[in-house]
Amino acid sequence: MAKWGEGDPRWIVEERADAKNVNNWHWIEKKATQWSIDKIKSLLTGFIIDTDKCKKSVIAYDLDYIEITKVNKCEGEAAANNRKAKLIIFYEWTIEMEWKGHKKSGESSLKACGTVAVNNLSEEYSPEEWDFDVSCQSTKPDADEIKEFLRTEGASHLRKQLEIYVTDLRHEYGKDLILPTKDKPDPPSLVLNQTPNNKTLVEPPRSSGIISTKVHVVAGDVDIHDTVQISLQEDFICTPEDLYKVFVTEELTKLFTRGNAIVQSTPGGKYAIFGGNVSGSFIDLEPNKAISMSWRKDNWPENHYSTVRLDLEQTETGTRLKLTQTNVPASDEEGTQSGWQTHYFMPIQQTFGFGGKIF
Repeated sequence: MAKWGEGDPRWIVEERADAKNVNNWHWIEKKATQWSIDKIKSLLTGFIIDTDKCKKSVIAYDLDYIEITKVNKCEGEAAANNRKAKLIIFYEWTIEMEWKGHKKSGESSLKACGTVAVNNLSEEYSPEEWDFDVSCQSTKPDADEIKEFLRTEGASHLRKQLEIYVTDLRHEYGKDLILPTKDKPDPPSLVLNQTPNNKTLVEPPRSSGIISTKVHVVAGDVDIHDTVQISLQEDFICTPEDLYKVFVTEELTKLFTRGNAIVQSTPGGKYAIFGGNVSGSFIDLEPNKAISMSWRKDNWPENHYSTVRLDLEQTETGTRLKLTQTNVPASDEEGTQSGWQTHYFMPIQQTFGFGGKIF
C-alpha cells in the first residue's frame, strides 16, 4: 500500500496556506475578451509600417508610409484556462481596421485609404495562416500599388503585431492562473495546444505479485501493459445505510471531496469528482448493501475503465467496507490504492465523524 505522499500526484493533496486550487487540479477560466479588445486596438491603432525595413518593396513601389488609423471592428472572445496545471489559451477574433498610405511619386504624391480585415485570428491557425483581406477605396492605378504592398509586405508587419497579442495573452494575462506548488515553485510551461509527440519512458512503481514492466507515458496518459485487481477494506463507525448514502448522494460527496461532483445514483448514471479527474458510471446499486460502478482516472488511456464493487457489511462497531477493483493498470496500482485511502476513506471518516449517523 502506498505511503502518504506517494503515488500518482493527481491523488496527492498539497497543503496550501492560501487554500487555493490544490495541485492546480480544478478547471479555472479567466475571461480575456475585454482585455483582448483593448490590447489589439493598442497594438494596431496608429501603427506605421516601417518602410526602411522593406527596402525591396519600397524601392519597387516608391512608398512613403502606410498607417493603421483606426480599428473599427474587433469581434470575438478570448479566455485563459488552467486545466490540470496546463495553461490553455482560447481566442477567436474578426478584426477590421482602416489604413491610409502615401506614394511619393506618380500623381503628385498620391494618397490612398482602405480597410484590412482579419477573419481567422484564432488558436486553431498559426500566424502564417492568418488571412489579411485588403481593400482600397481609390480607383487610381497608383493606388493599386499601395494596396498590393500592404497585402504582401505590409501584412507581415501586421502579423507580428498580432503575435505580440497572442504572446501577452499566454504569458502575461494568464500567468496567475497556475499557482506554484510546494515541490514545484515555478509554474509549468505554458502551452497553447497539447500534442502527443512528446513521449517519455518511465519506470512504474513496483507492486508485490506483479512483474514490473516499462510503461510509455504519452501526453500524461498511462499506457497499459498489464492490469491488476485491488482489494481493500476499511471500518467505519456508522450504519451501512449511512455509508451507502455518502457514496450515492451528490451533496454528501461534495462535502468529503470538497469540490463539485456529479453523482447520478441510478444504473447508467454518471459519476465525476475531483474536477473530472475521476469519472465513470453506476452499474448496479443494492441499497445499503453494495455499489458497482465503472471507474477511471483521467490519466488512464482513453475509454479504459476499471470495475469497482463496494460491499457494506454490518459489524459490532459499525460497517466494514470491502472494495474490489478490477482492470486497474498495473503501472497505477499503488497510486490507485493510495487514492482510495487518502481521498475517499480518510475524508469520509473525518468529514462525517468517522461515519457517524447522518440526518
